[in-house]
Amino acid sequence: MAPHEHHAHPTDAFEGPEEVARVVADGEIALGFVREVVEAVLDLDRGPVRSVLDIGSGPGVATVELARLLPGATVLALDASGSMTEAVRERAATAGAADRVDARQSEIPDGLDELSDVDLVWASMSLHHVGDEVAALRGVRDTLSRHGIVAILEFGDQRRLLPPGDDELADRVEAAYREFFEAQQHHWHGDTPSGELTDMVEQAGLTVLDDHVSVITHRPPLDEAQRRYVTGSLVRARRQLEGHLARRDLRALDRLADDPDRPDAPVVVSRRIVLASR
Repeated sequence: MAPHEHHAHPTDAFEGPEEVARVVADGEIALGFVREVVEAVLDLDRGPVRSVLDIGSGPGVATVELARLLPGATVLALDASGSMTEAVRERAATAGAADRVDARQSEIPDGLDELSDVDLVWASMSLHHVGDEVAALRGVRDTLSRHGIVAILEFGDQRRLLPPGDDELADRVEAAYREFFEAQQHHWHGDTPSGELTDMVEQAGLTVLDDHVSVITHRPPLDEAQRRYVTGSLVRARRQLEGHLARRDLRALDRLADDPDRPDAPVVVSRRIVLASR
């Protein structure tokens, strides 16, 4: 079951060291998706990847991994948050990749206007934050080189991380998250409707090359970082579901988050991965 990875989207919601640490944990638990996508892009054999654009980069977990996996490429990270942009720079410097990784604070699609000849655009868990997704995808299309690829990663199947033993609680949390997500739709997109992902990709003038759901499972025993990720996710679920979940269930999430002896359950994270070209 979930808690999901849905968030409210004001820019200042992504500022500060606590938010950076949270998004780092989210990125590291899903790091395997970067390797999977890079392998898929290279298997397409459309030419060398010399320039990469990471839109909505967060603190740069994927940005720096892209630089590591593609040593012949430069990587530009764009994010609307100043905290996240600074975190990208620090992470790149720590990894010894500062000479090939740049970071700019910019909204999407505004920050795309002057970019071109990009061989790989990485858009992981960022598109749903944009008010007009089709317009953003058109901007992405215009940045691509002749053989360029855009990799879009969005919500896959439900993320599961609650300890085993209470399937009814899991079902109620899942129902509450569906209600929460529906309530957020207008806030995220305003009067611009959000469509089915591949439909929006095609409306933007891109051709879908691949569309599948991929799953990463971290099996017990979890390491310390993975347990921190689970705890942070439970705390966030408790906060997000206020008003959508009964008090007894909110208290149950509190107890799980606060329990140092909470049993580990497999942490299952999934992404829908769409690869597209001009």
